[in-house]
Amino acid sequence: MSKGGNERSSTIVISGKEVDEVGFDVISRRQATWSALTIVSLDGLRIKNLYDNPSSTQQDYEEALRALYSGLKWEELDLSRNLFADWDEITRICRYLKDLKVLKLNGNRFRITPLSQGESIQAFGQLAELSLANCAVGWDNIRTLCIQRRFPNLQSVCLALNPLNELASPFLDLQLPNLTILDLTSCNLSTLQPLSPLTHLLSLSTLNLRSNPLTTLSTRPPLMFPHLRAIDLTSTDLPTISSLIPIPITFPELSSLKTSHAPLTTSHPSPRLITIGRVPGLTMLNNTPIPPHERQNAELYYLSTITPLFLAAKTDEEEKEIVKDHPQWLHLCKKHGEPESITQKRNARNATSRPESDEDNEETKSYPPHSLGANLITITFHYHPPISASDVPPTQPQPTQDPKRQQKQQHIRSIPTQTDIYRLKALVGRLYALPSLETKLVLETDEWDPVPATKPQDDDWSCSEDDDTGSESDDEGSGHVGLQGRKKQKKTKGDEEGKGENWIRREVELVDSTRPVGSWIQGSEASVRVEKRDLRLLR
Repeated sequence: MSKGGNERSSTIVISGKEVDEVGFDVISRRQATWSALTIVSLDGLRIKNLYDNPSSTQQDYEEALRALYSGLKWEELDLSRNLFADWDEITRICRYLKDLKVLKLNGNRFRITPLSQGESIQAFGQLAELSLANCAVGWDNIRTLCIQRRFPNLQSVCLALNPLNELASPFLDLQLPNLTILDLTSCNLSTLQPLSPLTHLLSLSTLNLRSNPLTTLSTRPPLMFPHLRAIDLTSTDLPTISSLIPIPITFPELSSLKTSHAPLTTSHPSPRLITIGRVPGLTMLNNTPIPPHERQNAELYYLSTITPLFLAAKTDEEEKEIVKDHPQWLHLCKKHGEPESITQKRNARNATSRPESDEDNEETKSYPPHSLGANLITITFHYHPPISASDVPPTQPQPTQDPKRQQKQQHIRSIPTQTDIYRLKALVGRLYALPSLETKLVLETDEWDPVPATKPQDDDWSCSEDDDTGSESDDEGSGHVGLQGRKKQKKTKGDEEGKGENWIRREVELVDSTRPVGSWIQGSEASVRVEKRDLRLLR
């Protein structure tokens, strides 16, 4: 806003629109006050020295520095992309900045020859964050900087875009007792071996390895970062999910992991579930929390993917190789229970000539609570309208069914009890190549309900004892779904005198909902009929 006719107008034009500057005078006055600044950026100004006056004496130089820094309260200083080559100049600049917490020196090229220990601690004792990105420093330069506790309170260091792929000296001792965050983005690391000097940093909790050509996390001997809790592997070259095998040993306390834009995320149809199952203790994956129910489902799913490998193994040596490739197998079996098929295979292999007793069979079928076997339901899906032999009345000839076609129409799957109906329909849709909206699931129970043999308009109901006899005989003839186009199956049962009645199988449609399938099905086995819904009838 303009004050008086002699003042210059503050109207400016942005994208063809006139804009008035309001309140910028306050900001300008605040920035003009040298001692009131807390964040100072001198980025890209081609600064080489702090004070360039060769004719001045050392005493005049010290007095000029005291006058320059008198009353300054700088907390963050950015000297990136300048012409600094001597680290001693950085020490002189920071020596009188008592409140400095953040120092950025990105893009400079240093010949690092620090001053004595006392002057360095006096200059950097309060520093909490240091950035040396793209400074062409190696492990030896970093060792020279960090020796003798020059940064006793340093908590975060950025060494991105530096050539740190060479193996560091085994005697490299980085004295950074309070370092918690280390950024090694784009440092050309193909393995973790060059990071061996960092394993003794007990406070290190966050490690950023983004955009490094990492192809493996294995090292010999294995490294261990005892207190690391978060690691970023985004945009690395880790090829498969199996590349995460060393994580429980190398990072035993890991709770947060990032693997976006890495080949391992496309090496499996369900990379998130497999990653959660392989890495215990994770509470965050790719910035998404992992609730307890998702971890349980992921671990059960992971077990189900390993089970076929054990079933295909023929020797103990092959099973040991599988356990080596899947170290979490024994732990998850102990937590959720061993899969029933694996137990049956082991019992069959170790079986003797002694016949199994009924008690042994009962023991095999029992599972501990919340185990894998106790949380699975075996569902037999069969597609409708194919007609089976049991659906045809005895007076009609039995149809011939192609065995191959019948095999394609029936699928048996073990489903976790917590799977909701939406996911169940998605699974069935993939099995039968049907859209989820056109998929109709009907649960076929083993219960049969009697209906009168007379027409619906007749009110003559029979209450004789023959009804009970017919009910008992009908339990023996429980079969599959009825003829094509019917919703419920009807059968006629009669006694020797010719008195009969109709029976109808009790069926329940699994409607779309988030209700778990375990609330619909009682027991560990079920039969579900799959039908194609006509969407035109829903309009």
